[in-house]
Amino acid sequence: MTVAASLEGTRLGEYVVLKLLGVGGLGQVYEGIQPMIGKRVAIKVLTGEAATQPAAAERFRREARAVNAIGHRGIVDIFSFGQLPDGRPYFVMPLLQGEPLSAYLNQFAPLPAAEVVTLLDQLLEALGAAHEKGIVHRDLKPSNVFLAAQPDGSRYLMLLDFGIA
Repeated sequence: MTVAASLEGTRLGEYVVLKLLGVGGLGQVYEGIQPMIGKRVAIKVLTGEAATQPAAAERFRREARAVNAIGHRGIVDIFSFGQLPDGRPYFVMPLLQGEPLSAYLNQFAPLPAAEVVTLLDQLLEALGAAHEKGIVHRDLKPSNVFLAAQPDGSRYLMLLDFGIA
């Protein structure tokens, strides 16, 4: 049985894991739900191999602390942190609607200059907020930048994955 399959349907704190959304270098991201109020969330779980390495587990905890220390609209918020029975840490964040910048660029590049300026302005604002708190992202790439859909139909750039910050 894979780690991903073993977590679907699992209760993590007040959340239930629904399905695997993606896999990264240190973790897996799942869609989850808070069943009482129906709030959909994203749950990032440190992978089994990395969880056995104290340095990786500490880096995972630092990621959660770092993004909350920044407190900026362009950086995803982490609002819950816990540990699976097997010791792997996880954290809970909003389930974003939209797409990674990498997918958007694959579909629409080259972008009009005005759009590039808007995206860069939002990215630099988020990075500036992180730097003001003494946090350097260290893994900036299009797949770690997300174009989050807003209720009015617009998009807003969100910086993700501070795992090696």
